[in-house]
Amino acid sequence: MGISFLTPMLLGGAALVAVPVVLHLVMRRKPVPYDFPALRFLKERAVANRRRLQVSHLLLLLLRMAALALLALALARPVLRGAAWLADGEAPVAAAFVFDTAPRMLVREGNRTRLEQAAVMAKVLFEKLPPGSDVAVLDTRGGPAAFSPALAAAVARVDKLAAATTQQPLPAVVAAAATLLEQSPKQRRELYVFTDCSHGAWDAAQAADLAAAWPDTSLLVVDVSASRAENIAIDRIDLPSDRVPAGAPLVLSAAISRVGPDTKRTVAVELLQPDGHYARRAVKPVTCKSGGTTRVDFEIAGLEPGTRQGRVLIDGADDLAADDSRSFTVAVGSPDGVIVAAPAPADRTGMFLLQAVAPAGMVKAGKARFEAVLVAAEELDAAPWNDAKGIVLVDPPPLAARTWEALEQWVRSGRGLVVWLGPRAGSAAAFNAAAARRLLGGRLVRVWRSPSGDNYLAPAALDHPALAAFRRVGDAVPWQDFPVSRHWEFEPEAVSDDDPGATVIAAYRNGLPAVLEHRVGEGTVMVVTTPVSQAADDPDAWNALATGFEPWPFVMLANELLLHVLDTTTDRNIVAGTPAVLRLERRDFAAVFVRTPGGDEFPAAIDQDRGLVTVTATQEPGNYAVRAGGDVGGAATGFSATLAAADTDFTRLTPADLAGLLGPRARLARTEAELVRDVNLERVGSELYGWVILLAALAMAGDWIVANRFYAPRDEVGVATAAATFADAAASGDEAVPPPSGQSPTPPPVPPPAPRSSPPPVPTGAARSAPPPVPEVEA
Repeated sequence: MGISFLTPMLLGGAALVAVPVVLHLVMRRKPVPYDFPALRFLKERAVANRRRLQVSHLLLLLLRMAALALLALALARPVLRGAAWLADGEAPVAAAFVFDTAPRMLVREGNRTRLEQAAVMAKVLFEKLPPGSDVAVLDTRGGPAAFSPALAAAVARVDKLAAATTQQPLPAVVAAAATLLEQSPKQRRELYVFTDCSHGAWDAAQAADLAAAWPDTSLLVVDVSASRAENIAIDRIDLPSDRVPAGAPLVLSAAISRVGPDTKRTVAVELLQPDGHYARRAVKPVTCKSGGTTRVDFEIAGLEPGTRQGRVLIDGADDLAADDSRSFTVAVGSPDGVIVAAPAPADRTGMFLLQAVAPAGMVKAGKARFEAVLVAAEELDAAPWNDAKGIVLVDPPPLAARTWEALEQWVRSGRGLVVWLGPRAGSAAAFNAAAARRLLGGRLVRVWRSPSGDNYLAPAALDHPALAAFRRVGDAVPWQDFPVSRHWEFEPEAVSDDDPGATVIAAYRNGLPAVLEHRVGEGTVMVVTTPVSQAADDPDAWNALATGFEPWPFVMLANELLLHVLDTTTDRNIVAGTPAVLRLERRDFAAVFVRTPGGDEFPAAIDQDRGLVTVTATQEPGNYAVRAGGDVGGAATGFSATLAAADTDFTRLTPADLAGLLGPRARLARTEAELVRDVNLERVGSELYGWVILLAALAMAGDWIVANRFYAPRDEVGVATAAATFADAAASGDEAVPPPSGQSPTPPPVPPPAPRSSPPPVPTGAARSAPPPVPEVEA
């Protein structure tokens, strides 16, 4: 904080404070001579009076000086401003304009999107910028932070702003803008952030005082949020798997949320046709509750083999169209080959897992997800590995080193392995061969026992793709009904500098790892630290996952783990803005062509060694088609990009949350009037003329009151009475009583002469002498 002056030359008027000093020196009262008897008492009182008068004169002097100084200060027009002591309201500034361009900024209110409102507010600020200012425009689409060559270029960039997938979080863009301003030689730096103050924009930011983080930069947050927006959104689409067996129906569900009053809409599923048009395959009505989420389930049958793309959309219009539709991609084809290896007798120890991934009824109907082959663990080396995409080891015994090494090479080529550890592993020392530890990404430590039955699988989060299917049921998974009395304690360890080893994706209630993942080359290994190979009547059974009542959680887990390891190198459904990695079975093509949802095409290279295509230009949400070669003899695949939940979440933060993020000193403007007021307050300051002139008036009033009290006319009768009292006391020899406070001692009155008939005779022979001098006393 500081004070500056608009007309500092007028501060010279403060020199008039010398006038009261001169007046007081010229108009000092002169001592008055009095002739009275009680000279001793009057002299003592004179000293006290002189001291009192000096204090009174000093107070009156200070009041008059203050009145003149305040008048001069008021004429100089002081202002209170945020920084500096020089008024630089017209000096060039370095200004950075940061825009949130996420799709949620397309919310309409008052026939304007939030991004259009931000552009209008920015142009108001452009008009207030002093000539010669440096201006930078940044947004969440990414890009280098730099000043525009001219103000016109900055205005043109603001006019071209468009909503797009967030490439850089808003707090990171604000930090980049502040860093750019610190490099400017301009004395004054201003940072303007245009945002809807929503959870989607700021939830990823940690609570921090942004205003205090850059104390030399003036921060103003321009709030362009919508206060009365109504919206129905598809928050997400849940697919049990992006691979559908030929002849099996596509099962999906959509989560619908509502901002605004309750309403009814219809939700539809449309599939993309070869001609580029969408055909509607299912429609369901839905009642959307205010502030709630509704789930809508669909089952689409009759899908042809190949890559199939579609979308789920809400019929009707609302204030935000970006979240009314979400796309998806699935691969329809024959089941993948899987080898299930279990200890002898394999038909008994591998029965639970085999029926979980390939139920006999679905296999007979041709609807099974996997084409599973059950073999004994001792015969694993002789199994047809090349015909399978995945292997499941159920309670494996210690394998030969060559078998572990062969499995490692097989997984590195892009295959998948799932290991359910159990009692057949024997001792940790026997199982922890170097090749096994390298493949699994860790080592066995010991068997952990929980005989009380209070231990069970307890995933802390369902963010991992292998556990994503459980999000549909959430907390309704009764893991506690399937206790785990024993499991291996598995310790992840680094394999190499580039391989940190296995990572835990789910744990038991006791906190020890339950499910781990280890990426090996292009393939994936999943490790479960308890088996599913023991019957329910086995007294030494380690758990009840597969033998408990209605063990559907185990069936889901077995299928999801196997699906995850079989197709880890193909991203069919991604978040917009993240790279998509696709696997091509054929490697005889030099490149592929990618068609965006908007119809544009661009080439993408193929990694011939791994047979992978990586597509990075995925900012536009929708369905992408990837083709190589012609319609005959070519290869075709695709993927879908959907907006992140934060990109469409425009619910506004509470004032307390905003204060925690921006700091208590942050300034917030919502209207153009508030914007202009804050800019003027920060650049020019708040003028203090009214307050200073009021203080000057109070000083002048105090001068008038004090002067009237000190210079009031004397009461002659009171003076005479006081003097007589002193004279009588002196004549009688009694102690004199001092006059009342505030009165000066006066000489006693002279008694009238006695009446005479004639004048007294003049003495003869005596010379006329002068009367005795009258003593002077300073009153």
